[in-house]
Amino acid sequence: MFTMYIVNLYNVRWKRKYTQEEIVKATNLSIGTVSNLFSGKYHDYKLSTLEIISKFFGCSIYDILIEVDE
Repeated sequence: MFTMYIVNLYNVRWKRKYTQEEIVKATNLSIGTVSNLFSGKYHDYKLSTLEIISKFFGCSIYDILIEVDE
């Protein structure tokens, strides 16, 4: 069986109350990337993207990833 990981930013986002637009401005990620990060669907993200977003929220990459079975 193959294990996938999805990004879950809802908890960290609401704890700090940032809009997607604020995240785009602060991280220089595209609005499409930020929107995809919040979609809760699987995307093939670069490790650097996950590092940027976790650094923005002051958390570990492991704090924003959820393991799901395919």
